[in-house]
Amino acid sequence: MKRARLMLVLLTACGCGRRGTLYDAALAPLPLVATDTAIVQVVPQTNRAVIVTPSSRTPSAVVLSAGARAAVRVPNSELIAILTGTARAPRLELLDVEAMTTKVLDAEGVFDRLSFSPDGRYGVLLSNAERAVGLVARNLNELGLLDVQTQTVARLQIDTESLAPRFVHFAPPQAGRRLVAVALERGVAIFDAQRPDVAPRRVALRPAGSSVDTPVAELLFSRDARWLFVRALGVDDVIVIELGSEVGAPVNASINFVAGGSGLSDLELAPSAAGDAVLATFVNSTELVLLDARGIQDNVRRLPLGVALTNVELISATRAVAWAPTSRTMVVWDVLDGRSGVAALTSTPEQVLVTPAAERAVVVAGGSGLAAVSTLSITDEPNRLRLRVQTIQLAKRPTAVQASSDGASVFLAVAPANGTQSSMVTLDVASQGLAEVQLDAPVATLFHLARSGQVAAEHAAAPYGDVSMMPAGATERLSVIRSVDFALTGDLSRPEDAR
Repeated sequence: MKRARLMLVLLTACGCGRRGTLYDAALAPLPLVATDTAIVQVVPQTNRAVIVTPSSRTPSAVVLSAGARAAVRVPNSELIAILTGTARAPRLELLDVEAMTTKVLDAEGVFDRLSFSPDGRYGVLLSNAERAVGLVARNLNELGLLDVQTQTVARLQIDTESLAPRFVHFAPPQAGRRLVAVALERGVAIFDAQRPDVAPRRVALRPAGSSVDTPVAELLFSRDARWLFVRALGVDDVIVIELGSEVGAPVNASINFVAGGSGLSDLELAPSAAGDAVLATFVNSTELVLLDARGIQDNVRRLPLGVALTNVELISATRAVAWAPTSRTMVVWDVLDGRSGVAALTSTPEQVLVTPAAERAVVVAGGSGLAAVSTLSITDEPNRLRLRVQTIQLAKRPTAVQASSDGASVFLAVAPANGTQSSMVTLDVASQGLAEVQLDAPVATLFHLARSGQVAAEHAAAPYGDVSMMPAGATERLSVIRSVDFALTGDLSRPEDAR
């Protein structure tokens, strides 16, 4: 009799709990998002945003609307923007991580992706043509524009022949306007974020005589937003769009195809002292080229590379560094005085982290050759640049790499040669100093929580959340705090509290 009563109590408890539909499907949290003070896990199945901070061993949960499908940090803030809601009532929620509150906005449309300006002032909401959202028909040429300062969303129509936009690129702030370029399958749409009511300017990129589409692969505004440089798939020329100075009307745009070589693979802004120009790598021509925005050939400068290098980035105010994931050669070119230098790496680079403020690059290698992390520095000589490579051997290829916000440190998750554990290594870029702390599980991703001075390591194969937090530069295991299964925080309150 006692056993029967016990079974009845258990059955009643299972049937009356508020978790209900939590057991109908496995949890599928969205990817972790980090701010300067915390990490956030959005769990659509429980309508929760779980906040984990170094200062508290107990995660906190904030209630969200149902239907969460994307979460992105708003740069330079402690806000997380989350797309939620249904096809009939789409929402955008701004989660304040410090206050643990949300502001719910009308998303003005059903969107799947979020992209923010580097300063965090504006965000663009985009559709994904491959994603089903509960609607049998929707206009993929609609955008949502979020003004973070006023916390309002405006709806825009870009009216192009393309499907959903590929990506968005923001111009630097200007007095009176803020241009945004939207990359499309068949061109570019440009609008002013400060005046979303003004129709976008649509620019077709198909070269004269061509019948094929030219999907946009890269967009790059000049520092004064006078020029928009475009790299399109299957096109050797740099497409240069000169933009007018109109305010309150669709911006004027004239297009030019600037030839520089064969096999265009990357673009980078030229040093400001070089004027209206852009740097480009051409793999078939094996050159790094400075191109005049107007196409004036007398202003073109070329550096023969000898090998096919696909990537270029400014490493200082006047110098650029070029590399490729398939080559052990790195080249630095002073664009203004013409000097250059070549470095030989021990392995092909998988990741290159450039710090212009310190005129250094950190190269993480783990492909063909030695697993290592190297620091590239530059020494001036009268007729050339001497490149110095300092290499630190690693036991294995890093499973995660993250630079500090100031570029002074690089954090690497490295597994030992044998075993299932991992270590978090802190590299001081200037001194090459190393600090290492052992963790209890393999690491998939690293996050730098700059304001709290902490590093968060997300462990692999942990569906309900598994993160270790430690001070940057930690060496003692006692300094590591591990949080496990935090995605379940607040699940007992579901589903009645769904908004």
